[in-house]
Amino acid sequence: MMILSPRNEKKRTRRLLIIATGVVVLALAFDWVSGGTLRGLVRFMSTVAWSSSSRMLSSVAWSGLFSNVRALRAENEALKQEISRLQVQTASYESLAEENTALREIVHLAEGSAGLTAPIVSSTRSSPYGTFMVGAGSAEGVVEGNIVVVGERGSGIVIGEVDDVHEHVSLVTEVFAPGTSIEGSLRGIPTTFEGQGGGNARTKISQELEVEVGDTVTSPAFGGRLVGVVGAIASDPTNAYQSVYIRTPVNLSELRFVYVIP
Repeated sequence: MMILSPRNEKKRTRRLLIIATGVVVLALAFDWVSGGTLRGLVRFMSTVAWSSSSRMLSSVAWSGLFSNVRALRAENEALKQEISRLQVQTASYESLAEENTALREIVHLAEGSAGLTAPIVSSTRSSPYGTFMVGAGSAEGVVEGNIVVVGERGSGIVIGEVDDVHEHVSLVTEVFAPGTSIEGSLRGIPTTFEGQGGGNARTKISQELEVEVGDTVTSPAFGGRLVGVVGAIASDPTNAYQSVYIRTPVNLSELRFVYVIP
């Protein structure tokens, strides 16, 4: 490698300075002669360079933004799917818990009376005639006239009677189906209850008899079992009778299993 002496170095620097000065002078002279063309060209090139760099930076920025949006959408979709999965699991657990509770109540009934457990296979709301279907029939030993009960206390609450039997399903008519009449006992007093549908019935008794909301109603037609409770009383002092409204003490639309007793 060749090493320049200090004197040669100074000469080289002076020569470069002279050349640079000459270039600047020539550029200024050309710009003056051309009426500013050089400056315009420089400004144009600078503008082009700045615009290009801005577009590149903007493109990079938008690309990053879209990437983040896509990532957020994907994460949101994953979270929605996880929520749906958990909701299904929760619903399944709640359904099993309800089924377990219903079957435990049936066990208490089975301990006191021979019979069989049957699932309700149709909506108790869908029929205007106060009927519903159960998933047990002649093949399981069900016959017409069997009573259908629910509940966990004593001998259960009668909610209906088997009216029509097929091989594996049976039609049950509710105790208080529209147009039905049932003989019952309210505070030890025999009376006839007229079915209103939806687990409701009505009767009229003397104003002299004291009746309270919550009083129980039993029926000798079903072995003295409970069929309802007093839900409301309508009394008019000018009338010799008072109207007593009876309701089934269970929500029929929430039932999933019943117990069929011969």
